[in-house]
Amino acid sequence: MSKNLEQFPAKVCLTAAGCLIHEDRVLLVKHKKVGTWLCPGGHIEENELPHRAAEREFWEESGVRVEAYDPFQPEATDDSQYLPSPFLTNLHWVSRDNYERRVNQGVETENTKIWSNGCEQHLNFLYLVKPVGAIEHQLNEKEVSDIRWFYQEELEQLSLFGNVRLEINRAFKLINNQ
Repeated sequence: MSKNLEQFPAKVCLTAAGCLIHEDRVLLVKHKKVGTWLCPGGHIEENELPHRAAEREFWEESGVRVEAYDPFQPEATDDSQYLPSPFLTNLHWVSRDNYERRVNQGVETENTKIWSNGCEQHLNFLYLVKPVGAIEHQLNEKEVSDIRWFYQEELEQLSLFGNVRLEINRAFKLINNQ
């Protein structure tokens, strides 16, 4: 790319996801667009807090109601409210092709919008979540093609993006050290 990258910053969308570990297993969905296993999550809506987006997206994709939590959150001493912190935040490409076409053309065209809202990168906030009520999952066929529980050792057999495996292993480590 010969163009000045500052002139063409990547279009970043904010996303949030939840990692539910229950009885030594993690609940993952096989995302239709990406074709791989992920923690349930998606785009943060306007005026939505990131942890609430993770909870909403988890429900929409899995049918399981969850609540985001922070195992290291301090107790409030006044009227302030502490919100759950993500245990990991990452920036990753979702459509480098769109970005490169836009940079090389110098303008945005409708052909560069492969992803529904034009994202080129996602800034994802990943939260630990716990179930609120029953944990019987339901497949949302609109967004995911499969949903299953996995033991940590089974992750090695799955086709996962490297960062997803790392993130889930980090969640297991946090859960086991509580």
